[in-house]
Amino acid sequence: MTASIALKTPAKVNPILEVLGKRADGYHELALVFQTVALYDELDFSESPRGLHLEILESPFPLAADDSNLILKAAKLFFTEILQEERGVQIRLKKKIPLAAGLGGGSSDAAATLLGLDSLFKSQEGAGKRMALAAQLGSDVPFFLTGGTALGTGRGEKITAWTPGPEMALVLVKPQEGLSTPAVYQSGKAVMTKGDRAHDFKAVLREGNMAKIGRALFNGLEPATFFLRPEVEAIKKRLLEAGALGALVSGSGPTVFGLAESPSQARHIGAEMEGKGHSVFAVQTVPVGAI
Repeated sequence: MTASIALKTPAKVNPILEVLGKRADGYHELALVFQTVALYDELDFSESPRGLHLEILESPFPLAADDSNLILKAAKLFFTEILQEERGVQIRLKKKIPLAAGLGGGSSDAAATLLGLDSLFKSQEGAGKRMALAAQLGSDVPFFLTGGTALGTGRGEKITAWTPGPEMALVLVKPQEGLSTPAVYQSGKAVMTKGDRAHDFKAVLREGNMAKIGRALFNGLEPATFFLRPEVEAIKKRLLEAGALGALVSGSGPTVFGLAESPSQARHIGAEMEGKGHSVFAVQTVPVGAI
């Protein structure tokens, strides 16, 4: 029987994202909080006689299955750096997480590919090697190797796991058009801060008061996102008017998430946001990564 591994790989939001300054290598120094949420892509890995193939079984939007896809980049890196030989594998994807949305879907898929192939081919390499490869693939990829709640520093690739925060009910609202992360940084509208909000957020989560969590949300890239896409600011305003305890652009956007008092309120707010040309998801935070 052909060996296979199936994984569900989650999206993320960033309750805190601080831009500390620009580095000599051209990247920006960050301090940010990651949190996985229950919106999943599905990946299936199975051995095949030869070659590396990616089949997209389901996607609500156009998605390339070529060398630009992070899944294939991760697979090739795994074979080169860990197995050190090419093996035949068929990868099948059901895509649910929107693209260019600030939700980390591509990064999550890349991390799941490293984990899935590691399990499929029973690699003996440790977590440290996977983390190093993940950092080569993208700044968000290392976080998704473990998921849950974590502090990210450096470019975001240096991960310090936190005790999972309280379960939170969220509404994600994604405009139809995506947004380029480089464009957000290049706009010159990001707000620079010192990193205190990210580090202090750990105590806010530990207290578990949803109203305080809502008031603590912060994203230094949000003004840049609003500058490039004014309709995103209008989405945040509507979420707050609909009853969200707090609302924030996730990552570089354009998705905005609203914090609700309960799952039922999240569904109610989500229903209020439907029918306006956006993708709307009522989700809850989850304490783990790929499952």
